[in-house]
Amino acid sequence: MSAIDRYVEAATRENTRRSCQSALRHFEVEWGGFLPASADMIARYVADHAETLSVNTVRSRLAALAQWHQTQGFPDPTKAPHVRKVLRGIVALHPATEKRAKPMQLAQLEKLTAWLDQQIARKPTGASASRAFATGRWCCWVSGAAFARTNSAGCESST
Repeated sequence: MSAIDRYVEAATRENTRRSCQSALRHFEVEWGGFLPASADMIARYVADHAETLSVNTVRSRLAALAQWHQTQGFPDPTKAPHVRKVLRGIVALHPATEKRAKPMQLAQLEKLTAWLDQQIARKPTGASASRAFATGRWCCWVSGAAFARTNSAGCESST
């Protein structure tokens, strides 16, 4: 393996590689598409999955298909105006609803802070020390700058 190949290999994370392989497998094996693909085939693929996949998943699969075509030296059919128009239509007809967690209420945060302070105050030894360390990290993450002084677990505390 040459130095260039090694650097190119290192430029792509393993998760990205697996995701692309999965997208290509879905296109070829599960849907029955052929590579290299035409713009019409890509548009049909996208339209066939418009109601079952999220728009972000469709975009991710298109990116994998585009990457394959570019890497193999073929023209990229995912950039064709027809494919882009189909994708815009899917976005218009199937808008993604953003999933958001409800904000934590002040009373809940105060209970959590009190519980974390109790956990930290136990001054653990042995095997429970790693649990205390994790609790301390959680405390710091949840509370951020709301705590004023540092206690024995290394977490800032207001008590």
